[in-house]
Amino acid sequence: MGGKRRREGGVTCQVVTFYGNVCYQISALSFAVNCLNGGYWSGAMCVCPNGFSGDRCQNRVPVVDCQNGGTWDGLKCQCTGLFYGPRCEEVMESVEIKPTVSASVEVSVTVTNQEYSNELQDQNSTEFRKFNETFTKQMAIIYAGIPEYEGVIIKNLSKGSIVVDYDVILKAQYTPGFDSTLDNIVSNLETKIKNATTIQVQDANNTCSALLCFNSTATRVETNVTVVSDNLEEMCKKEAGEDFAKYVTLGLKDNRWYCVTPCSSGYSTSKNCSYGKCQLQRSGPRCLCLSTDTHWYSGENCDWGIQKSLVYGLVGAGVAVLLVILVILAVFSIHYRRDAQRQKSRVSEMYRWGEEEGRASPGTFHNIGFEHNEEQENDISLDSVYSNFQPSLSHINPEGKIQIQRPQVVMTSL
Repeated sequence: MGGKRRREGGVTCQVVTFYGNVCYQISALSFAVNCLNGGYWSGAMCVCPNGFSGDRCQNRVPVVDCQNGGTWDGLKCQCTGLFYGPRCEEVMESVEIKPTVSASVEVSVTVTNQEYSNELQDQNSTEFRKFNETFTKQMAIIYAGIPEYEGVIIKNLSKGSIVVDYDVILKAQYTPGFDSTLDNIVSNLETKIKNATTIQVQDANNTCSALLCFNSTATRVETNVTVVSDNLEEMCKKEAGEDFAKYVTLGLKDNRWYCVTPCSSGYSTSKNCSYGKCQLQRSGPRCLCLSTDTHWYSGENCDWGIQKSLVYGLVGAGVAVLLVILVILAVFSIHYRRDAQRQKSRVSEMYRWGEEEGRASPGTFHNIGFEHNEEQENDISLDSVYSNFQPSLSHINPEGKIQIQRPQVVMTSL
């Protein structure tokens, strides 16, 4: 806890902070803590590398993979401008950029209170450095009140007392109407330098109250202005990184410039995800469709919806129809099995009756299923036999007895 004082070993010291049970304090000498595992002492705490934590970086923790160009600062991932999240895994919808425009205006003035010398041609000479320092101070006073003023650069010094050709450097934030703004800046600049060179002149005694005095009639301001602006597209692509650069463009909203993606809303390049959320992935922008209490949405732009109640109704009707079909099939199956069982029982009783009475004469039973060739015997199923088995009992007299004549054996001589 900062601000408290503690007496240690008879010496009163200012307590800076506590780490665990250790007190670090300001004294005549700075006592740096021995940070472990590659950590370093910042003057107040150990800054630990990725994978370690604790007051001395003694605790091993899972390594955090900072994505999309993010870097580990000892506590968290420091993300680049277009990304955010614990691992810099999320893409921001848009990022405002403040592009600047640099302009140079050519001006020429004549200094009358100093004499020209050849040493002024050497920009490394003492004479040139002294003159440049004085001239720079004087111009800063003259151009005071112009926010865009950045300084002056002397291009050439020549005879005529000292004729100074120099550039006035201007720097301003770029806006859509910057051209007209720049015209106003140059006009203001011209007014200030001409007023100054008219006032700051030598008096009758050839003395000058300012650092430098000028020839009031020799001041000249060029109307041609050189403008150098930032490449905004390149700035955005640099912010986005290699993986997302091709999806980032420049957008203008409320006279402000933004690096935008197809997932940024309110721009001509915005992707329309009707009932969904746009997410920029490495493969490109994609619509993640929503699911509400009443609808499911799908499609490339999440513009196709289906009512949940309709789906539930169709599924319920389908299940009901399927159940009816299953019931019908079960009834037919049970009926068929019972009928087949009855047929088998009848056939078994007929055979049993014939075996008990010893009556098995041709013509007693007529079975269509047994009228087949011997070669086809193994090909006929039992069901086929039973289905074609038709007992014929109409011409049988159950009271009569069947007389079977025994065959006579005739012996012949050879």
